[in-house]
Amino acid sequence: MLDTLLIFIFIRPFICSLAFPFANFIYTSLLLFFMLVWIIKRGISFKDKAALKLPLILFSLSLVLSILFSINKRVSLPESYKYACGIYLLLIISSLSLEEKAHIRRILVFTGFIIGILAIYQYFFGFRHTLGYLRKYGLLQPFTLDYLQSKRIFFPFVTPNILGGYLGIILPLTLINPNRYTLLFIFPFVQALVLTKSISALLSFLLGFMLYLYLQKELNKRKIISSSISFIAFFTALLFLFFLRTTTPKQHLQPLFSLFMRLNYWKHTFKVILDYPLTGIGIGNFNLMQSRYAHNSYLQLWAETGIVGIISFIWLVVAIIKSGLKSNNLYKNIFLTSIAIFLIHNLFDFSFFLPEVSIIWWVILGLFL
Repeated sequence: MLDTLLIFIFIRPFICSLAFPFANFIYTSLLLFFMLVWIIKRGISFKDKAALKLPLILFSLSLVLSILFSINKRVSLPESYKYACGIYLLLIISSLSLEEKAHIRRILVFTGFIIGILAIYQYFFGFRHTLGYLRKYGLLQPFTLDYLQSKRIFFPFVTPNILGGYLGIILPLTLINPNRYTLLFIFPFVQALVLTKSISALLSFLLGFMLYLYLQKELNKRKIISSSISFIAFFTALLFLFFLRTTTPKQHLQPLFSLFMRLNYWKHTFKVILDYPLTGIGIGNFNLMQSRYAHNSYLQLWAETGIVGIISFIWLVVAIIKSGLKSNNLYKNIFLTSIAIFLIHNLFDFSFFLPEVSIIWWVILGLFL
């Protein structure tokens, strides 16, 4: 059964839920059925998870209430699969043996490595193919042309920020059991992350990296030097990308334009929160005039599930982090870094609502416990 689970985890990032909704439906249906069979055959261990029970029950209850009081139940009910898959995977993976968890960690890194290679291929060759296809079928619009000419890679996701956020949470996992080939293996991750030109993704990774250094109790001279060089390199890349994108003549491609747009999204999201403060508008029903997402997952979760939903989610995450830090997990600092990068990035983006990324985060939570 573990081999089947590994296949499901490997496939997930390649199925873009927005671009291929039918394929996403088939995948999700099979995954939920498989997890049901897993629970019946192998069960779930709740040992050392007492602290998670109450926030998990409360968060699940908030989702149910959000559906019951949704402004459109036909939208909310199908959207519940995202949370069901994540919660079940968290419980299943946290119940695995250390050896089984090691297999899952390796498949996560292997998948990220392949995506990094393919994304780099997109930078050098893929945009030409895409432009040719759009021109052939008369689909090329001015905004699309500007977007592609900026050469910000995004394959296999919908935006460069989402790809950057995904690479950011997988990259720390490459530091587990390093060897002389680790640097070569990390290279596609780093290069692809920089080529997304995503300031939010790079900033999230940089803050996560700082957390990792803080959590390290003992650093020898070699690690201090390598960590300092890495930090300076990423910080320099962040400044360079900010300068590069600021100097572009296209206003809608500049980082300040993105920032002001986000501030506008957040302002309108608060209005939705005030209109539906208790149970929210219902999961999946959030939609602004200019954007389907709030570009802040916590505000959007609050708008969709109400005050109980956002509080119970934060409680659940804090409980998981506390439980993970108390465990004997040798790599808990690395897993916590990945978790933190995802949480930071979702202050500016919406990968929490895209299962191709959020499911991977729930998997890492399971490995952390």
